[in-house]
Amino acid sequence: MGTVNQMCRILFAVGEGSEIRPLLGALVKSARHDPYRERRNGKKQHADGWGYVLLKDGSVRHYRSLRPVFEDDRAVESLEGELEGFVALMVHARAASQGDRSLYNVQPFAFSTRRGFSFWLMHNGDLDKGAILELAELNPRELENVSDTYAFATYLCRRLPSVGLSDLLVHYRTIEGHTRSIFNTVTLFHDSRKGFSAFVTARMSDGYLSNPADYDYAKLLVLEGENLFAVASSTLALYHGAGYEVVPNETAFHVTLDEGSFEVKRMHL
Repeated sequence: MGTVNQMCRILFAVGEGSEIRPLLGALVKSARHDPYRERRNGKKQHADGWGYVLLKDGSVRHYRSLRPVFEDDRAVESLEGELEGFVALMVHARAASQGDRSLYNVQPFAFSTRRGFSFWLMHNGDLDKGAILELAELNPRELENVSDTYAFATYLCRRLPSVGLSDLLVHYRTIEGHTRSIFNTVTLFHDSRKGFSAFVTARMSDGYLSNPADYDYAKLLVLEGENLFAVASSTLALYHGAGYEVVPNETAFHVTLDEGSFEVKRMHL
């Protein structure tokens, strides 16, 4: 049997909003009933809150709620209505594994750094929180109730020198080394000089790779088209059929956004 880490369902998409809308619908359904999760531990929902970041027309909307996404109809309908034209969207439906079940730990997290850039981060998996807090030179007793993802975001806020790809690879690989199960992450960056970009990682431990139930649950899917680039948790494919590709383990995507267009670079993490 697989391990019983809870994990989450995630979606990152950029491009034409009308093509992203069915992916959002699939995430809502995935959070309500996830057969991959049910196969692992008998639980089928991702009900510990949800949140999203929507980038549209140069502005950012950041929303978090402790309500399950499949019960937050008004917020979901509002978001669906915004999915027209060119947008970038990141959505996270939480099934808590570390940290309190509270609004404080609902993702995506938002941070602004002293180096002139801001970022919004979400993560699916389990990290060694203690080791990351040590890397960030933070007191673990003061952060006992925060999630491992919050610790990771704090590390980036303190240690990441820039949004340049070389710096991203150095610091994400550092955190990757403290993966307990999965290191599936999405980060949207805004640099006051360089504009918006995103960085996506897909990584699972050897134990997850070798166990079919864990692998099916943890794998990420990528969907690429002329007007769409999307990375999503595996369950979305059960609710919205499309030409997905399974993202190979230890893959990263760097996405640059520029006034209604995007460019994607794929690399080894």
